[in-house]
Amino acid sequence: MLKGITILTVAVALAGAGCSREPEVEKVAVGTDVQLTRQDGGVVQGTLTAKDEKTVQVKSGKSTKTVPKDQIADVKVVAKDAPEPPKLPPVAKFREFTVPEGTKLAVALDTPLNTKTATVEQPVEGRLTEAVTIDGTEVLPVGSKVRGNVSAVAPAGKVKGVASITVRFNRLTARDESYQILSDFSLTAPSSKKKDAAKIGIGAAAGAVIGAIAGGGKGAAIGAAVGGGAGTGYVMMTAGEEIDIKQGAPITVTLDRALDVRIPIR
Repeated sequence: MLKGITILTVAVALAGAGCSREPEVEKVAVGTDVQLTRQDGGVVQGTLTAKDEKTVQVKSGKSTKTVPKDQIADVKVVAKDAPEPPKLPPVAKFREFTVPEGTKLAVALDTPLNTKTATVEQPVEGRLTEAVTIDGTEVLPVGSKVRGNVSAVAPAGKVKGVASITVRFNRLTARDESYQILSDFSLTAPSSKKKDAAKIGIGAAAGAVIGAIAGGGKGAAIGAAVGGGAGTGYVMMTAGEEIDIKQGAPITVTLDRALDVRIPIR
């Protein structure tokens, strides 16, 4: 009987040792690089910038994440000269990266749009043509989908003869994970009444022309940055007439808020 009790005590002690955190977050000095694992399996790596009675803050790149202390399952110090990061605990399921607000996404539209035929709430889709990388990790790969809807459209002649269209992107899908985003893309045709057709390709100079008349603020815009010297005209605009955006048109979508992305740990 005593033997059985002894074995049980040792087993409990070993289980407790397996759940301990070395070092505990309270013992880690502010300014230390850490690898923090939450109880939900999320791993956040960066610099411990602050802590209070209930939370800690970890800065990674341009973003700072606040983590409640009661959600921390494991924390390890990351030595700056270490050849590789500390071994992850068994509870770890995914690395968590924050794509900062204001990040520009290079997108090719899969949905053609024309101000004469487009309607409010019409679905619009596109795909990333350039990956987004953070700290050497490809967070949003090429081909990730962005989706949204036409939120406003004015055919030519309805408002002082000027056609305009706005698309609100609200969803991004990467690695089968779907995330909520927010970004408006707006484009307004030239207000000139001249009948000179403007066939705009997406070279550097042409991109700058489109960028100058695209919606401003934090929304998306077409500009010189999406230049590629394409031979065909992706955007057709005639003064006083319709906007015609072809399938495959390259645009730049700017995130209006930070986006937390989960990368599975395999």
